[in-house]
Formats: sequence, C-alpha cells, structure tokens
Amino acid sequence: MKRTRKNAAQAQQQPPWDVCYCAGAGPRLTALAGGMCQGPMFDHFRSAGVEVLKGFRAILDAQIEILTRQQKKGTRVPVE
Repeated sequence: MKRTRKNAAQAQQQPPWDVCYCAGAGPRLTALAGGMCQGPMFDHFRSAGVEVLKGFRAILDAQIEILTRQQKKGTRVPVE
C-alpha cells in the first residue's frame, strides 16, 4: 500500500505540462514545419494570400460603389 500512496503522491505533484502525449512527434513536426516558413515556397504562398486579400478588397469596393450610387436624394414637393 505504501507504493500506491507514493505513486499517487508523485502523480499529484507532477505538473500537467510535463506529460507528453504526442510520443515525441511534437519536436519532429516542429522541425518539419520550421523549414516551411522560409524559401521561395513560403514567399509564393504569402504573395498568393496578399492577392486573395486584394481580390476581397476589390469586391468590397465595387459593392460600396454600387450601394452609394443607388441612394436617391429626396424629391422636391411644392408647398403652397
């Protein structure tokens, strides 16, 4: 029984971030993904993302232009 209590006490003292559930895959994935943020491939993807955002901006600008053009001003009514 002393062993069980001792193991339970150790488990309670161990912080949750000390337990690794990824079985060592985390550092490998970090190393693999670390190289993706460099080089011509990353530059291409970043440029493509900028182009997509510019496309959204063009769509929004066109819609704003349409909505502002459709607003009608009040009509004059002759008052006697």
